[in-house]
Order: sequence, then structure tokens, then C-alpha cells
Amino acid sequence: MSLLPVYRQSFFASQDRQDGMRLKMYWRRGTVYTDMSVGTAFEGYDHVVHGGMLFGILDVVMWHAIFMETKKICMTRKTDMDFLKPVLCNTPYRAQAKVLRVEDRDVWATGWIEDADKERHAEVTALFREAKGLDYAAFIANLDFTGVSHDIREFYHSAIP
Repeated sequence: MSLLPVYRQSFFASQDRQDGMRLKMYWRRGTVYTDMSVGTAFEGYDHVVHGGMLFGILDVVMWHAIFMETKKICMTRKTDMDFLKPVLCNTPYRAQAKVLRVEDRDVWATGWIEDADKERHAEVTALFREAKGLDYAAFIANLDFTGVSHDIREFYHSAIP
């Protein structure tokens, strides 16, 4: 398991944002995951996490899975989200993602949220498109590598053309 760097301004993953979720992303054997417990500030219904928050979490986790598999910085293009069971506030869950396939600039990924019994509560399949004209060096410079291993740091920096 390896801790991954996060975008410094990310609402979902920045460790410095007081208003954010401060999710930590980990990489293990082709899958990125984060353990989470979402508070009532993000409920859409009484003690149920808002679906938009769940999608946002999965979007970030899929982005990291794509980068770890392809070294491509991609943007979300199209998604298909299924909400299977309520995700309850202040309850532990794990969000995970992996890459399904890559065709040129297009990358398909899937992500899901499961409880401690490995029952899925939400899942998404998404198409991402590699960004054009993006300054990789500037993007990488905006990542927070605090606590990240030397190998992961080198992996991210090796994506700079």
C-alpha cells in the first residue's frame, strides 16, 4: 500500500483545507482506495450522504487510478452512476477505483463505495479524456507529496515530458 499525493486545492483530498474532506488516497495492486466517514454536513437526507458528494469522491479516486495506470492527466467526460443503497453519515466506508481499458486519449474506469462487509452502496463507470496542452510540470508542482514515498514521488515526476 502506498500513500498518493493529492492536489493542494482539492476539496476532497487536500489535507490543508479546513472546509474539505481530507481524504487520503492509497494505491495497492492496481486499485486506488480511500477510507472515509462522511459527516452530516454533507447529508442530502436525514443521515444519508448526498449523492453528489459520493460521485465527487469516486471521481477523485478514479482520477488517481487512471494516473497510476497510465501517467495521463485526464478529465471526466461521461459517467454512469448507480446508487444501490444509502451511504449513511458518520459510518465507515471504502471508496475504490480501477482502470478498465485505455484507447488512445480515452480511459474507462470504474469506482465503487462499499461497507465493512464489502457490500456495494454506489458504483460508477466513467469515460475520461486525456487533457490536451496541459503543463504537466505545473500540475505536478501543485500536488502535496507530504508523507509520500520516494518511489511514488519519482513515479509522478516521471510523467513530466
